[in-house]
Amino acid sequence: MGLEKRGYAGKVLYVDLGREVHHTELLKEDVVQLLLGGKGLGALLLYRLLEKGVDPLSPRNPLIFATGPLTGTMAPGSGRFCVVTKSPATGTINDSYCGGFFGSELKMSGCDALVLLGKASEPSILVIDDGDVYVEPAGDIWGMKTFEAEDAVKKRLGGDFKVVEIGPAGERMAPIASIFSGTRSAGRGGTGAVMGSKNLKAIAVRGSGAIQVYDPKGFRRAAWRAHRALRMSEVTVRSLPLYGTANILETVNETGALPTRNFQSGRFDGAAGISGEAFRDSLWKMDFACSLSCPIGCSKIAEISGRCSERVTVDGPDYETAFSFGSNCGISDGEAISYVNLLCDLYGVDSISTGVIVSFVMELYQRGYVTAEDLDGIEARWGDSEAMIALTEKIVKGEGVGELLQLGVKRISEKYPGSERFAMHVKGLEVPGYDPRAAQGMGLCYAVSERGACHLRAYTAGRELLGYEGGADPSTYDRAKVQMAIDRQDEKAVVDSAVICFFAMLGMRLKEVYQMLVPCTGFEYGGFEGLMELGARVITLCRLFNVREGFTRKDDTLPGRFLEEPMPEGPAKGMVVHLEPMLEAYYEMRGLDENGVPKDETLERLGLKPLIS
Repeated sequence: MGLEKRGYAGKVLYVDLGREVHHTELLKEDVVQLLLGGKGLGALLLYRLLEKGVDPLSPRNPLIFATGPLTGTMAPGSGRFCVVTKSPATGTINDSYCGGFFGSELKMSGCDALVLLGKASEPSILVIDDGDVYVEPAGDIWGMKTFEAEDAVKKRLGGDFKVVEIGPAGERMAPIASIFSGTRSAGRGGTGAVMGSKNLKAIAVRGSGAIQVYDPKGFRRAAWRAHRALRMSEVTVRSLPLYGTANILETVNETGALPTRNFQSGRFDGAAGISGEAFRDSLWKMDFACSLSCPIGCSKIAEISGRCSERVTVDGPDYETAFSFGSNCGISDGEAISYVNLLCDLYGVDSISTGVIVSFVMELYQRGYVTAEDLDGIEARWGDSEAMIALTEKIVKGEGVGELLQLGVKRISEKYPGSERFAMHVKGLEVPGYDPRAAQGMGLCYAVSERGACHLRAYTAGRELLGYEGGADPSTYDRAKVQMAIDRQDEKAVVDSAVICFFAMLGMRLKEVYQMLVPCTGFEYGGFEGLMELGARVITLCRLFNVREGFTRKDDTLPGRFLEEPMPEGPAKGMVVHLEPMLEAYYEMRGLDENGVPKDETLERLGLKPLIS
């Protein structure tokens, strides 16, 4: 039986934009049994296609869009796709995820993955219309903001096309640029910059194929059980639908982990003003789900008018945007946060990185590293909404001081010696919304994440701070905590390779994913334990890519603030992150040597040697 009857389209489409040629290759059964799809497939393609040391903005850097076996099925949260490339922000492998309808449409057009190579000779749109693949000129939409560009593409080609696009930030190859599809984005790591480096403004896909599974009746039963699990969870039936991801903000603040004033503290007095409850009362006008397979509907539409010439709608703010532009800048003005959220979306940038850049500049200003004169006249004081907006406008437009600021806190800090200690990034990616001094496991997860600081690579904060799955002591840093982090990494790698929304996993467990995968694909994966090993295989493959690029133990670290500055207040008062003992145990338990390089026996055990040779 072919893969096209096992949840896959069965093909990978390669497009050379410079030569305007394309071809397809069959997806191999042994590859998907070992790596599923999505993250795992994308990582393997990148590892095989890209040689060491290539500039991420070079035409030689592939940009890969990958789906998984569950993409486009009735599995809850399956309307997503994965973008894999070498990051211009970090130089590491980067995988980023986006909701909406593009992933399902790509699969229905006949390919599980799209690999973009080369660089178009002029601003272009790539069109995939079932079997027809061609390039159209995009000079008339180059320079447009994201939503305007998507509308223009659909007006030209037809409203039934599903589109991804970049904004002006991606066109100028800002390392914080994202790829957008509707109101959703593959947000982190500079995916939009790589797309811009290829002179590609948009990709439009239309597909008429059907997605077939191995055992339709068994799959329907398994998917129904998964949906039932979500209906029985307080998080997915009430908290997320009502208050979005910002539902956790006040709880995180109470635990002392809410980043405040560039992570100087973990408690913010104005937290109630930027919570999900506050946003629902004052800003949000509508809830929506980003795909047909989503039973949660965590997305929110806000209406703002105070800073706009007319009333406009904004998708959000979510928790990460509320922290990055809110507590981390000392701001509790929900409308101001919504406005910069809109700016980030329109110009096509990552709101986490942008907000953390703003907070870093505010601390540079606080400590006298910069003056208003250095910042084009902006007095970057904590709690000043207008200063926050002005800095964000500079960043998203890349104008004036924004030309430097758009490069990220790592590169900004290189201009101001002594500021490295409070430049809040890992491997060049800005730190998201949990202070790890109040959650030791998150500290380890940030440090060893293959793409830099990321809360989604192993969400130990769910147990350490929010009490999920019985909770876990946030202050411990023993082998049990390390094992929890490893388990979460492996589980998330499976979820990202099947391509399921992380929020669905707050209502169901990996058991339900496994129960859907087996009738979907007809493969057993060596049982549930074998599926966990598949996750470890994907994590190790990503580490192999980074090792080849020169990353070692010295890069698996955290900002000096987390390691040296005790938390000043809250439940974690006096704590720093005890990274070294956790890192030692992690390397041992993962089968890595003292420099973080996978040992030969680890590669043998995970079956990686045949894949990478």
